Order: sequence, then structure tokens, then C-alpha cells
Amino acid sequence: MGTVLLLGLAAAVYPQLLAVVVVILTRPNPRPLLWACYLGSLVVNVACGILVLVVFRSSDSMLGTSSRRLGPAAYLLIGVVAVIVAGVVATSRGRELIGRDRPVLRGRTDQAPGESRVGRVKARAEVALTEGSLAAAVAAGALLAIPGPFDFFAIGHLARNGYPALVAGGAIVVFALVKFLLIEIPILSYAISPEETSEKVSRFSNWMHAHKMTVVACVVALIGIALIAKGISAL
Repeated sequence: MGTVLLLGLAAAVYPQLLAVVVVILTRPNPRPLLWACYLGSLVVNVACGILVLVVFRSSDSMLGTSSRRLGPAAYLLIGVVAVIVAGVVATSRGRELIGRDRPVLRGRTDQAPGESRVGRVKARAEVALTEGSLAAAVAAGALLAIPGPFDFFAIGHLARNGYPALVAGGAIVVFALVKFLLIEIPILSYAISPEETSEKVSRFSNWMHAHKMTVVACVVALIGIALIAKGISAL
């Protein structure tokens, strides 16, 4: 289960999740938006995780191996991918290449003549979220919950180790809880001390705007190094 937790932490710090949380925290009343986004994320991620697990269990191999456990090559692959991703997001040139160095909020609905339909939909969704739309928060959470590389690696690990259905399902729920820590922490903080949390939100939002990519790079790099070390030790 340690591998699942590590992969959950890696999945928790991708840029889109950080960006959405920062947007929500800048709203006048962020708590209902946080809950809407969180519930949408959790339900969709767990449902997708269970579906992917069923697909993996019906397959004879995972990551090129039919063994019950992931071999060192799989850990090395995951670790190297994580380090590469960290290296890309840590540099301004890398962020330009993947298109993540642009402001999250445009604060406008006008579109350039050549702008794509996807771009227009995204801009409208961002505006709806900043205006406090619960439906937009749920939709954002659902989009954030779509399984990514770390989700697939974690579920593949569960599938290849042959855990009972209830245990594997519980592990998928735990993975989702870890993945969405950045939404859960402010929700918990508002529940414990709403006034103090409100005072800290502005400072936190400003700090995250300035440093979110550095945080992503550092956490993903550390997890990647840990997985590489695990793969090397298993050789």
C-alpha cells in the first residue's frame, strides 16, 4: 500500500488541481465551492478507478509483465517519468512548451478570432467558476478526477498484486483521498477555524500563485527519486 500512497501524493500536486483550488480560495464564499468541487472529484475518481481496476484485472499483463508484482522496471519507469515531469515544470521554458505558464484566469469572455472552440469553452468555465457557480465547481472537480498516469500506475499495482475486491476498492478510495488533499485541507481548516482560515486565504492564494509550479516540481521529483531508488533496490 506504500506505493499507492506515494502515487497518490504525486497525483495530488499536478498544476490543474493547484490552479482550481487557488481560484476557489479567492472567491468571497469559497466553502460551498470547495465542497462541490471535492464531491465531484471524489465520486468521479473512485468510480473511474473501480472501472479501470476491472479492466486491468481482465487483462493478462500490465506494463509488459504477467507477474503478480510490478518489477523493478515498472518502478524505474514511473520514477523517471516523475523526474522528467518535475524537470519540465520547474523551468520557464518547460512550462512554455506544455502551455502551463499562462495565467489561469483571463477575467474576460471575449475571444480572439482564431481561438479554438475548446479554448472558448475553457475560458467560459473559468469565468463561471470565478463567479461562484456551484455547477462549474462540480464540473471542474469531475474533470480533475479523470485518471492520469499516476492513477493508472496505482490501480495497475493493485490489479497485479491480486488484492481482494474490498481491499482494492478501499485502496482506491484512500488513493482518491490522498489525491485531493489540496481540497480537503482548506475544507477542514474552515470547519475548525473559519475566521482564521479566511484571514489566511488571501496570503495563501498569493503565495500559491507565485510558487505553485515550484511546489509541483519539488514534490513530484522527490516521489520520482523514491520510486527510482525502490526500483534499483529490487534489481
